[in-house]
Amino acid sequence: MAQFTIPAREETKEMRYQMGYALADLANEYPDIVAVDADLRSSSGLHIFEHFHPDKLIKAGIAEQNMISLSAGLSQEGFIPFPCTFDAFCRRFLDQLYISVAYSQANVKVLGAYAGLFTGKAGATHQSDKELGVLLRVPNLRVIEPGCNDEMRQALRVAVETSGPFYLRIVRCEVEDNEIGPGYQFRLGQGATVIDDGRDIGLVSTGYMIRAAKRAAEKLRVRGVGVRLDHHPSLKPFDSDLLYDLAGKVKALVTLENHCVSGGLFSLVAEALARRGVQIPVGAIGTDPEDFIHTGHVNDLLAHYRMTSDDVAAKALGLLGAVA
Repeated sequence: MAQFTIPAREETKEMRYQMGYALADLANEYPDIVAVDADLRSSSGLHIFEHFHPDKLIKAGIAEQNMISLSAGLSQEGFIPFPCTFDAFCRRFLDQLYISVAYSQANVKVLGAYAGLFTGKAGATHQSDKELGVLLRVPNLRVIEPGCNDEMRQALRVAVETSGPFYLRIVRCEVEDNEIGPGYQFRLGQGATVIDDGRDIGLVSTGYMIRAAKRAAEKLRVRGVGVRLDHHPSLKPFDSDLLYDLAGKVKALVTLENHCVSGGLFSLVAEALARRGVQIPVGAIGTDPEDFIHTGHVNDLLAHYRMTSDDVAAKALGLLGAVA
C-alpha cells in the first residue's frame, strides 16, 4: 500500500480519522465488512482502515458510479460494503444509488466524506451544501449526520447491525468526542434533547452544528432566555415526535445545519410542522441555496454565512422579539 501518515487515535479529533479507526474496529468483529475507495483514502480516512485490513479495501479508482455498482454487487454476495468518496460527489452516482442500492434494498453503507462546508480549503467543488435535497428523497435510504466522534462510532455500528442502505455524512474537521452527554446512545430515527433550560426558544441542530447550538444556548442563557436544544443525527428516518414536543413548549424555533437552508434539516422541520398544522415561527441557520459556496477556513465560512453562535443567538432574539 502507499505510505500515508496514520494519525494517533488518541491525538486526533478529526472525524474522518476517527471513522477510519472505528470502521477497522468493526471489521475485527464483522469479517464481512469491506471498504470501497474512489482514490481518496488518504483524504477520507480509509487509509487507516487499509492499514489494519489491507485485504479488505477495494480500490475502484476515480469511478464513483462503478464504486456504488460494485458495492451493490458485493452486498449480493454477503459482504457489508462501505463505499467512500466526497459527499459532493454523490451527485455523480445518484442513479446507481437510487436503483442498484436503494431500489434493491442492498446492504450498502455509503460514507459521504468531507460533508458540508468545512473541508480544509479543498475547494468549492469539493464542498457539499445541497446534497441532502436529493439524498433525503431516495426511498429506503437512511441518512445519518453525526455531530461528534462518539456518535459517529455508534452510528457506524447501527449501520452494520441494521440491514439495508445507509448514507452517513462525515465531516473532515475536528469535533469533540461527545457533544450530547454521558451515557448517550444513538438510535436510528431518534433525536436527543441536549439542553433543557427553559421554554423561550427551541434550537434544532444536526451534525457539526451542535457545537454552535450549544454555544448559542449559553449566550442566550446569559441574556435570560430559556433554551431547549434538540439534536437530530438521524435525518431519515426523522424524529418528528421529538420536534412536535419541542414546538409545543417553546415560542419559536431555530434550525442549524451544515447545509443550505433548503432540502435539509430546515425543510424536514417545516414539512413536519405543516403536516401537523403547527403554527410557530422558524428561523434557519445554514448556507444560501442560490449560492455556489465559497471555500476557506472554518471560522471564516461560519462568519460569511452567518452560522456562528452569535448569529444563532441573534436569530433567536429576533424571533422572540417578533412574537412578544
